[in-house]
Amino acid sequence: MKRNQRGFTLMELMVVIVIVAILAAVAVPLYINYVKDAQRTEAKGAIGAIISAEQVHFQKPENNGEYMNAAAGVAEIETGLGVDLTEAKVNWDFVISAEGDASDGFQVKATGKTGRPSANLGVTYHHSRSGQAAVVWEDTDE
Repeated sequence: MKRNQRGFTLMELMVVIVIVAILAAVAVPLYINYVKDAQRTEAKGAIGAIISAEQVHFQKPENNGEYMNAAAGVAEIETGLGVDLTEAKVNWDFVISAEGDASDGFQVKATGKTGRPSANLGVTYHHSRSGQAAVVWEDTDE
């Protein structure tokens, strides 16, 4: 009597497992980079609001063509530039700070908050009115 058995052989299962492992080895690093890029984009959005406020501050006659002059955290940026960063303080995964030379330019930095997925990430925007590299974006993995 011959039985009609159905199923997969051990060799077929091993081939499938190897293929899945190869796909996972390629896909996981790509996914991790995708997540980091998305987090950096969030930071760049927060920095964008500050860049706009710095440009407005610079062009106001009472500021004599100068940027905000001080190392500043979120509270100082809100006061000095009139930017509402309430959501940044509560919901964003980054801590925002700014500093610079009042006449020459400014730097805005977003650093990942401890305990958040963005903990080791940083984004810095450098704006200078002099020199070759007037505007520079810098992404860091700390």
